[in-house]
Amino acid sequence: MASVAQKIAFAPVETRRALVYAALSRSQGAVAMNMAVDSVQTSIDRLKRVLFPWMVLDFRGEPTKTKALCIFKMFLSDKEDDTAAYAKLSSEMKTVEQNSKLAKSMSWFKRVKTSKSRTVDSNIFDDMFLLHLENDPKDTLRYQMNQELFAQILRTPPTLSQGKDVLAAVRTIRQTCKEAGFDLKNLGLSDSFT
Repeated sequence: MASVAQKIAFAPVETRRALVYAALSRSQGAVAMNMAVDSVQTSIDRLKRVLFPWMVLDFRGEPTKTKALCIFKMFLSDKEDDTAAYAKLSSEMKTVEQNSKLAKSMSWFKRVKTSKSRTVDSNIFDDMFLLHLENDPKDTLRYQMNQELFAQILRTPPTLSQGKDVLAAVRTIRQTCKEAGFDLKNLGLSDSFT
């Protein structure tokens, strides 16, 4: 049986827009990961909870350095994590960033000629993807807390009207995703959020 996190991660594209609005909506009982965080940040954290797996799945279908860097910077670059999986990913992302900078300094012909040597592995985020969805299945409490955070989003009725601060933050995320080459419809971000 699929976990709650897996239900959201593999939700059909046509339901993702509603999940985005549910993530942005505040309902009674919505729990912030950090109680000192304001409601706008809590809404954005909930949005990022649903966006991460969708962005990784989109990336797997069409892996590019730009998408990889976008995912890493948006979700993982400031993460305090001492796991081997995170250390490996950080190291690989440094290489991706160097390759991206190198490509930008090359002529068009040289970029095309050497592009195969600078490709990004489509599975680069797999370990973090699993950690995001399942946290640590061996640690029952952490696993249940993680699933509850996803379950709150599923229980929250989507609300189209959002505060201007939330909308401004979503527009920034939406623009970042668009510039990185993500399909906004696949991310549930096809609305303009104005």
